[in-house]
Amino acid sequence: MSLEEKVLNIMCDVFEMENLTTDASQKNCMRWDSLHHLTLASELEETFDIELEPEEIAQMTDFKRVMDMINSKL
Repeated sequence: MSLEEKVLNIMCDVFEMENLTTDASQKNCMRWDSLHHLTLASELEETFDIELEPEEIAQMTDFKRVMDMINSKL
């Protein structure tokens, strides 16, 4: 499984949605609210054994930025 697929799977689980794609963002995903955003950050930290700063978490507003943040930590 690729890194991209892992992240999409985590996002699907967190947002309780089946068909998220790489164009997922806070603007087009109704379930991407503040609580789910923090849950996403926590799941990413746990899965990839990384630590995200509050500013970094705030910048993760779409799939591409989530991927950029994870890649910068690995």
